[in-house]
Parts: sequence; structure tokens; C-alpha cells
Amino acid sequence: MTPGADSSNEFLAKHLGVTCEHIDRLLGEIEGVLNESSSRTAFPAYVMDITPAQQKTIEDYITRIRARLVQVMEGQEISGRKPGIPVSRAVRGRLYTIDVAAEELKPQYMMGFGNIPGTTATELNGIAGELQALVSRLGQYLGEGAGQDFQKRLQRLEDAGNDLGLLSRIERVVAERGLVEFRGTIDAILDRAEDRSFEIAVFGRVSSGKSSLLNTVIGTDVLPVGVTPVTAVPTHIIHGEEPSLTISFADAPVKTFTIQQLGEFATEQHNPNNVKHVTRVTVTIPVSRLSEGVSFVDTPGLGSLATGGAAETLAYLPRCDLGVVLIDAGSTLTEEDVRTIRALQEAAIPAHVLLSKADLLDRPDCEKTIGYIRQHIASETGLDLPVHPVSVHPSHRKLLDQWFEKEILPVMSHAQDLRAASLQRKIGALRESLAYSLQNQIRRSRHVPAGNAESARDVEIRLRRATGFIVETSRACREKAEAMNGKVFETWIAAAAGATNEGPDGADRKISDKDAVRTAVLQTVQEGIKDIQDLVETLATSLQEELVKSAADLAIADVPGDNEFLLLVRDMPSFDPGTIQVTVPPYAFTAMLGTHLGEKLLARKIHRQFDESFGLVIAGYFRILREWSSQVTYQMGRKFETYAERYRAQAVQSPQGQDLTADEMSAIEKDLLFLESSTMS
Repeated sequence: MTPGADSSNEFLAKHLGVTCEHIDRLLGEIEGVLNESSSRTAFPAYVMDITPAQQKTIEDYITRIRARLVQVMEGQEISGRKPGIPVSRAVRGRLYTIDVAAEELKPQYMMGFGNIPGTTATELNGIAGELQALVSRLGQYLGEGAGQDFQKRLQRLEDAGNDLGLLSRIERVVAERGLVEFRGTIDAILDRAEDRSFEIAVFGRVSSGKSSLLNTVIGTDVLPVGVTPVTAVPTHIIHGEEPSLTISFADAPVKTFTIQQLGEFATEQHNPNNVKHVTRVTVTIPVSRLSEGVSFVDTPGLGSLATGGAAETLAYLPRCDLGVVLIDAGSTLTEEDVRTIRALQEAAIPAHVLLSKADLLDRPDCEKTIGYIRQHIASETGLDLPVHPVSVHPSHRKLLDQWFEKEILPVMSHAQDLRAASLQRKIGALRESLAYSLQNQIRRSRHVPAGNAESARDVEIRLRRATGFIVETSRACREKAEAMNGKVFETWIAAAAGATNEGPDGADRKISDKDAVRTAVLQTVQEGIKDIQDLVETLATSLQEELVKSAADLAIADVPGDNEFLLLVRDMPSFDPGTIQVTVPPYAFTAMLGTHLGEKLLARKIHRQFDESFGLVIAGYFRILREWSSQVTYQMGRKFETYAERYRAQAVQSPQGQDLTADEMSAIEKDLLFLESSTMS
């Protein structure tokens, strides 16, 4: 049957080849049936009713059949198909299918099964969330490839002087024992070790001199000076070997630009009302004062919407390591400055107060101004904060240098020491958790219950409901953000329609941003922002509490640090609508058209003005806020799973799975001995 001899032979050759491949796949399925007992499948379908000797004989026959298939193909001069599908792609395809199956367990897809009580709905969301988190971790591992090689990351860190020898040995045990539940913790520790930054956020009103001060501190004119910044976009300045600009968008992938393009994204002149939907700006520059891990964050427009007190102000400041409040010597302390200091105080963030443009004051006036500012801050906040005069003017530049060298460098050094100590504590807690898990493996193999079964069951339920709460909070934030467009529009219509009184000259009456429309709109926006902020912060507090309770029930030492989840609630986009202006036809004119027609004309005019002057702004802002809440809840979910995955594994009580062999038992006992005898230098 030589291929190509005639058309019928060509079709027969294809049929023969396809049949041989089909037979080979069926043989593979038989192998799967024979090996199901060792595959650790959660739901076995077969009862093993053949002896090991029979299994060996069957496998020999399979080998013989496959050899014959190859002989048949070669004898007919038919080439078998060469493999062309990457394994990683095949695995990702199946992971996607698993993710879809898990998604369909959520209550919104199960309405056809009747009424679903609230507790059951949360559990269903939790079950789906648990499965999807594991699938996501596996997918991420596949996607990152060599980037997830922990040994290479550990080696780089140790070469840089980090003491991570114990963590390296722990990673080897985790890899050898297949304890994937510990990979998230190792990854988090490595992330912490690799992140050497100490974040200093600078706050102050427009024209207070923030950009000039930061440019002077870092020794380069990277930030635009004398322009109006984009209110909603903080600018992060970090150290790097090569200068670059990284922009994150709400509706597009992260992109890299040259530093010279910063103004295109971070100024109102080139990005009015943030029409480009920028969510984060990161400037990377090679400067010495950042080489030790210091990063600066410029937070323009902080006080633009903070009229409701410290809680609202807190929404717009990053959870930094240190807050610097810049007060303009030309206008002295304002209520916005006090709110910012109070917000830092409530967030337990150390605050430094700088009196900028000190060169404008002579020595007596400078001392008098500093005394007034300190007294005012103390009376409003109870804090006795030093106020440091600074200036970027060459004649007074030494004031800025003195503040940085005397106040910032020691704090930064101390922070790095604290970070290193925290890292060692986390490694120690990981060692204890790993030892506990290995002990559980031995107990389960010996069919000995590991701890309190009732407590373990409580932990499982608690963690599942917490996972469900993450899913529900993310959905609630998204729905609230989507609903805000309509609420703001209703407020706009109601406030603008109430302003139909005729102006004194009979002309159209203009309602400026100082009038009722602006006040009503800002209040509605504030309420929506506050609702979303409360949802996210409630989630953070709840996750922290549930993990601490679960760790206590399981006697696990490794628990989240104080406010570890609240610290993820950062860089919440602020809102500044600029000028809100509505032109309403004079009452006399609309009355001439009749009540019904006049009201219809008025409503149409106000509707058109909303779309033209404000609708795009509010829609863009809440789109960014929706993306922000989704990202924050996603980050919380990932951090939660880092702990919860390990807690769940240690809460397992049933001795399911294959019993350990004598060699496996001996190897685990050897690992335990190593962990118990290891000490951190």
C-alpha cells in the first residue's frame, strides 16, 4: 500500500494511520484504569480485582500491541503524526475548563435549583473561590516558568547578602515532599526579601512646592514643575539601573515609556480629567538616594474631595512607611493639612511636617510660623510634631539636606533592620508549620487522628466562608461602582432643575462650582466612594480575623501581621471634577413655552450638559474605581490563600491516600529531624 500509488490507497493509508492512533489512545486509557489506585484521584471509579501479577501481564500485552502498531505503520510506509501541541498549552486549556466549571458553582448560575439561602450562597462562592484560587496558582506557575524557580531567586538574594540558608533548605523539603500548599508562603517571603523599598509619600496642596522639593531631594528634574497634576494619579519614584516610565491603565495593559513622556500622563494639560484612565505612574531612575531602597510617592490633589473628615482623607493616601506633609510658608497651615496629618495618625503612619519655601521668611518670622504650626497641630491632633523648615533655593538648600540626612536616613536604616527581623520570624514560623504538616503525614499514614477533628472542621468552614466573602465583596464593589453613574445623574438633574429662577438681568443663569449642583454631586460621589471603601476595609478586617482564629484552632504560629490586609487598601483613586457649570434657561422663557414643553426643554438641556461636561468624567472615574476595587480584592484573595491553603492542608483529618512506605516514612522523619535541629543564624 505505497502512499501516492492511487487516490484510494492514499485514503486507506490515512484511515489505517488514524485507526492505529485511536488504538494507542485506548491502550493509554487501559493504563489509566490499571494505575488509578496510584493516581490519587479524588473519586475512583474502579475496584481493583486483579492481582499485581495479572496487571504486569496486561502491561506486557499492551507493550506488545504497541510494538505491532509501529510495525504495521512502518510496513505500510505510513508516517505517524509528530507531536505538535505543547504540554503547557494542553494543561492551560484544561485549567480553563476547570475554572469555568468552578465558576458555574456560584449561586448566580444556580437559580434553577430553587431558593438559595444566604449562608449556602456564601459557601457556594467559597467552594468556587477555593477551586479557582488553586487553578489560578497553577496557571500562574505555568505562566511564570523560570521566574518561579525558587532556588534561583534564593541564590540571587543570598549572593546579595541576605541570610536565607534555612529558607533554601525548607524549599528543598517542600519540593521533595510535593507540599505545594507552602509555595505561596515561600513566594511571599521571597517577594518581601526582594522588596527593599521604604516608601515616603509627600502630601501637600497644589503649588506648595512638592514637585520642586522631590526633584531637589533625588537630584534630578524628573517631575514637571509649574503645572497642574492629575488629581487621581499618584507618581511613584523608585531606583533602577536604567531610567524608564511605567504607566498602569484601568482598561489597558501596563506600558513602558521614556521619562520625558511623564507629562503626557501626569498633568492636566495633557491628560485632562484623566481621560487616559491612568491608575499608577512609576518613574524609575538611577540616583544614589534611592539606591538604598527608598521610594518617593507624589500624591497631588489629596484634599480635593476630603471635606467629610479624616476617614475620607484616608481613602486617598497610600499606606506608606512615612508621610511627609508639606506646608507652604506663603499661606501657612490649612484645614486640609490638618486632615492629612490626622489621617496619617489614624493609619499609624509616622508623619513629618515640612515648612516649604522657608527662604521667603527671615529667621524671626520663620520661628514664629513654626511655633504657630506646631501649636495648631497639637491642639487639633494631640501630636507634638517637629516642623522642619526647608527650601529648594540654593541659598537655603542645606536645610533640606539636613532634614534628609538627620531624619530620613536613620528611619530608613531602622526600617530595613525591622524588615530583616520580620523576615526571619516568618521563616521560623514557616519551619514550624512545615514540621507540623510532616507530622500530620505520618499520623495519617498510621491512621491516627491529627488533632481536634471538630476544630479542624470549624476551620474548614470558616475559611470557605471567608473565601466566599471575597467573591461577594468584589461583586458588590463592582455593582456599586456601576450604579453610581445613574445616581450621580439623578442628583445632577434634581439639583440643576431646582435652579430655574430667572437671573437679575433676565439672561441664562449660570450655576458655578460653588453652588448647589457641585455640592450635591460631590456629596453623592463621596457617599459612593465611602461605600466602596467601607466594603473593602471590612473585607480586609474580616480576613485578618478569620485567619488568626483558624491559626489559633490549629496551633499554627504563622499568622498575618497587624493590618497586613488593610495595608493592601492603598492608592485609592481620588476624584476632582474640576469646574461644574450648568446653564439653565431663564424661567420667563420656559414659562412662555408652557409648563410641560418648558420642563421638557429644560430636562433635555440639562441632560445634554451632563453628557458633554460631566458624564464622561464621572463614568471614567467610576470605571477606574471599579478596576481598583477588583484589583485590591484580588490581591487580598491571593494573600488570604497563601495562608488558607496551608491551614486547610493541616486541617485535613482523614487518612486518605496511599500509605507511606518504610523508605518514605524514614525520609520524612529525617526531614523532621533536620527542621527541629535547624536554627537561624
